[in-house]
Amino acid sequence: MLKFKIKKMRRALSAVLVAATVTTFLPCEVVHATPSSSTQSTIDSLQQQKDDAEEQLDALDSQLVSMLSKIDELEASIADTQAEIEENTQNLEDAKAAVQTQYEAMKVRISYMYENGQKSLMEIFMESGSISDFLNRVEYASSVYEYDRNLLENYQATQTEVEELQTTLENDMASLQSQQSEYEAQSASLNNLISEKSAEIADFDTKLTAAKQKAAEEAEAARRAAAIAQANAAAAAAANNSTSSGSGGSGGSGGSGGTGSSGSGSDNTSAVSGSANPSGSVDGSAVVSYAMQFVGNPYVWGGTSLTNGCDCSGFVQGVYQHFGYLSGGRQTSASLRSVGSAVSYDNIQPGDIVCYSGHVAIYAGGGMIVEAQSTRAGITCNRSVTCKSIVAIRRL
Repeated sequence: MLKFKIKKMRRALSAVLVAATVTTFLPCEVVHATPSSSTQSTIDSLQQQKDDAEEQLDALDSQLVSMLSKIDELEASIADTQAEIEENTQNLEDAKAAVQTQYEAMKVRISYMYENGQKSLMEIFMESGSISDFLNRVEYASSVYEYDRNLLENYQATQTEVEELQTTLENDMASLQSQQSEYEAQSASLNNLISEKSAEIADFDTKLTAAKQKAAEEAEAARRAAAIAQANAAAAAAANNSTSSGSGGSGGSGGSGGTGSSGSGSDNTSAVSGSANPSGSVDGSAVVSYAMQFVGNPYVWGGTSLTNGCDCSGFVQGVYQHFGYLSGGRQTSASLRSVGSAVSYDNIQPGDIVCYSGHVAIYAGGGMIVEAQSTRAGITCNRSVTCKSIVAIRRL
């Protein structure tokens, strides 16, 4: 919209300038004249500078539109990450409560066994009908203790895992917010540059108008001077005729020709550099088509089942195993950064593996990815490939 308005204003201003120029030069008589070469050179230079400034303004407009789009994507990512943090915070509280409950129950049993251990052991022996019965009862007590200990260790491991994920999510949130602040600062800078460039173009318009006015005045002055010279020459010829008798008239004066000017153009070229674009062995479109079948299935930490649940690396490995790749040991998001061949972002194609910090997905085309996103979202295909900072892109 901004670019359209700017271009519309430029067209309107150009029309006014053209009309003004035509109006100025319309009253031409028999004698034609052109502005001085220095004035025309100034006009050509100002016009070239204005054209260059307009091209720069168009580039700034495109950059601003791209930056605003990135900010919108970042805001969506921040909302998603915030929801994951809230969900994980609740999971962490539940895990802590479960650990505390099990710990309290275990303390009661340990305290009882400590205070009544010897007497209870003797009673067990006396009450047992046989040595076999006694050993069974002692083994039962040991099993209770072992059960408590294993259960407590499992809860503590779960709590540690949830805490680590919480830290990762909080770091991701801080990174996204920092990136958003950076993008907003860049947008503000672009807006300032656009304002400055627009003012510069307006200044060129003012200078062009003044230069063209000066050229018109010079042309009019030259025309008048030429007309006066012609009139003086005609008067002198008439005077010579009136004082001469019996003799032929003297010739008049010749006309003067106009001068032309030639313009020069510039060839603006730009070198385009590209990264390697290796050809893959697997059909990327087939990979994406197969991966899309599992959208909506659950996300499970450490899972490898595309139907019953998997995490991000399990999803990528499971999809590619269907095509005979990534078989063998368990892959992680970090190990997938070194498989296949490296691909630049400019050459990304459907089926490429997109690696992020602590996450991995498959590029689905159209700027989107298909992925095992989170326990809340499951397997999805609704996020942009730039939803996180890309670490590597690999092609098998």
